[in-house]
Parts: sequence; structure tokens; C-alpha cells
Amino acid sequence: MDHAIIKRLIDEEIIDFDKLILKNYKQIGLSEIEAFLLIELNNQKKTGETFISPSKLVKKLTISEDKLITILDGLMQKKYLVIRLVIVDGKEKEDFSFEHTIINLINIYKEKIESEITDSQKVYNTVEEEIVDLLEQQFQKQLKPLEIELIQKWVHEDNYSLEEIKAAILDAVKANKTSISYVDGVLLKRTKNTKTGAKKKLSQGKSEALKAFYDTWEQK
Repeated sequence: MDHAIIKRLIDEEIIDFDKLILKNYKQIGLSEIEAFLLIELNNQKKTGETFISPSKLVKKLTISEDKLITILDGLMQKKYLVIRLVIVDGKEKEDFSFEHTIINLINIYKEKIESEITDSQKVYNTVEEEIVDLLEQQFQKQLKPLEIELIQKWVHEDNYSLEEIKAAILDAVKANKTSISYVDGVLLKRTKNTKTGAKKKLSQGKSEALKAFYDTWEQK
């Protein structure tokens, strides 16, 4: 999912912004007080109050107003907090957002998912077993017998490598397409592109060899 979708889910309180911040603030380079300040601002925005008043905020935090202003300035410099003027009903008013914060949070989870797919430390008896486990984890569902048969075909008939299959699964997760058919389509497309590229290279090689032959013939 891109950050616009995640932002909409946060705005509609389907995803808990507070929990996201508390769980990941260190990974995105925030201090504890910065994290709590963003949470407080988010709660303020839920009430419809989009004007940031340091004198009001400081009453809810155990820091001085000067320290609070310094922290706000730091958040704005890092773009974790963006303050802008907007026009509402013909009047200009202050508004703020956390777009860059959301982007960084999304990237944290993308990295976690990529690591789960490419760097699994589990021990499996077969390649198929590893692929099935990986797909069921990432797609959050149990695979059907026909889907498992398709995985066996990837391994034993199509001869896709484990790395190729993992790369295709990662593409599916990034595209938010949780279906085996999508993964199969990615694998087919890559195979087709690889074969097309190989044929083109071979054709170019033949053309160059033929040209060299005629050049030699003309010199005689």
C-alpha cells in the first residue's frame, strides 16, 4: 500500500497512529518526547483543532515552553511535522500533517516484510515447504491444494529458483496482490523477458558476425 492509502486509514482511525508511533519511533529516528508530541498533536487534530499552540501543549508535557518550541522546530526541519496555511470557507487557517512520518513508518514495515521473505532463518525439508510457509505468512491465508500443485510446478517443471520465486512474492506483497496467480504472472513475465533478451542478444551477435564476414569479403 502507498502512503496515501495508509494516511486515509489513519485519518479514519482504522489504523492506530499512536500505536504505530510507540512501536516504531526509535527505528525512524525519533526521541521519546518527539514521539509523544506527535501523538498529542494527532489527538488534537482528531478534535478538529489544527492550530498548534505551544502554551496549550506544554500543559500536557513535562517540559518548558522553550524546549517544546525547539522540539517542534526540529520535527519541522526533519519534515516529520509539516505546518501549512490552507483556505477553508474562504478563510485562511493553519493546518498540520505527518506525511513524512507516515512514509518512514511504511518503509520500516516494507523492510521488515522484505527481510521476512528473503532472509528466513527457518529450516525446511523441501523448497516447496518453504514457499508454502512464506506465502501463507505473507498472504495471511491457508493455501488450497491446487495452489500447492502450482508451487510444485514452479519448482519441478518450470525450474524456477527459490530466489526467483521469493522475488516474485515480494513484488506481489509490494503491489498488495495477495494471490498465487499474481505471483505466477510475475514469474511468467520475467521468464519471457529473459528469453526475449537472450534471443535479441543472440540475434545481434549473429548480425555482427555476418557483417564482419562481408567486410572481410569486400576487402579481398
